Amino acid sequence: MLELVNINRLEPGMFIVKVTEQMGKITVTSAGKINDQQYIAVLIKKGILQVQVDLSKSTHLVKEHDEGELDDDTYIDASGLTYAQQLEHTLKLYDKVKTIQGRLVKQVAKGNINNLDEIDEITQDIVNKAFDSDDAIGIAILLKETDEYFLEHSINCAILMVMFGRSLGIERATLQHLGIGALLMDIGMLKLPLLLTSKATELSQKETKRIQQHVDVSLQLLESVDGIDDVSLEVIQQHHERLDGSGYLDGLRGQQISMYGKMAAIVDTYDSLITSRPYREALKPADALKKMEDEELGLDKELINKFIGCIGSNPVGSLVKLDTGKLAMVMRLNKNLPMSPTVMVFYNLTTKLDEVFQLDLSIVEDKIEGSVLPDDFNLDLSGFLRNSFFNK
Repeated sequence: MLELVNINRLEPGMFIVKVTEQMGKITVTSAGKINDQQYIAVLIKKGILQVQVDLSKSTHLVKEHDEGELDDDTYIDASGLTYAQQLEHTLKLYDKVKTIQGRLVKQVAKGNINNLDEIDEITQDIVNKAFDSDDAIGIAILLKETDEYFLEHSINCAILMVMFGRSLGIERATLQHLGIGALLMDIGMLKLPLLLTSKATELSQKETKRIQQHVDVSLQLLESVDGIDDVSLEVIQQHHERLDGSGYLDGLRGQQISMYGKMAAIVDTYDSLITSRPYREALKPADALKKMEDEELGLDKELINKFIGCIGSNPVGSLVKLDTGKLAMVMRLNKNLPMSPTVMVFYNLTTKLDEVFQLDLSIVEDKIEGSVLPDDFNLDLSGFLRNSFFNK
């Protein structure tokens, strides 16, 4: 975006394209960024009256945020990784999980699951990442590909189950079994007709019964697999049970459902609500949590509150609009001040310019006005993370 700027409005950080008005014959021979006030004084001395500035290459608007801007070294994890490195490792882990899940899908298509060695190994990686970089791994949950719902849904649920379980103080070995259960709880869906699982209109009673059979199919597929823990099977069997008895497979009620089954129901519902499906639009993460908290969905309300405490009312990875008119992504939660997380600003709605910097909302005069969806601004979240944060 090009703009004409009078010499008295020139600021350090502005990128000059050319001189448009001057006294005398001296000209600026090349484009470039103004580094300091001294250079502006030189231009004034040379008789420059007006210049053309490229705002897309200028950085003068960012300087006002230095007080709340964070160095990448501020957040070093247990492995010694900077936050940008944590994000990069998280995305690589997510891609690795998708590859392994893809191989499992092919086994299911052939009707035979040979073993779960790779699933066991990758779930251990998820558990380790949750302990080392819990905020960074939370971002992966919101990276969606519309044509890979069942694959990504199971991965997201595994990450959420591990994060949730860790926040509740569940031991590592059990966390791994919970993650495995979540990764496998919808594999039975892969045996159902695609026209049924992707239907955009309301299901008939018969079709609903058919969909509900995916839990039983999942358990049948795993019958011949050695080494799968009872905790994992419990997650698979109970993730659609509801406290009021309206769920399935067995119509369990209240305390008949284990804590792991109640946890699975919560993470499964949450990830489903924040994902676009053929029959409905995705909810913003904050709206999904409010719906789960306020409405009677047959979920355990006490555990829902603990889940919100775990992932935050504006979860890591969610997009927000700030009072100052900037768009940002929540990067780190603030346990002491839940409404003031650290965010990554990436766009200014007022100036229509990209601005990429981290901001700690607990130490600056700005706050979250509300949440937004990536689709509202045609934003490819995965591409944005990979291209902007790691190459800035």
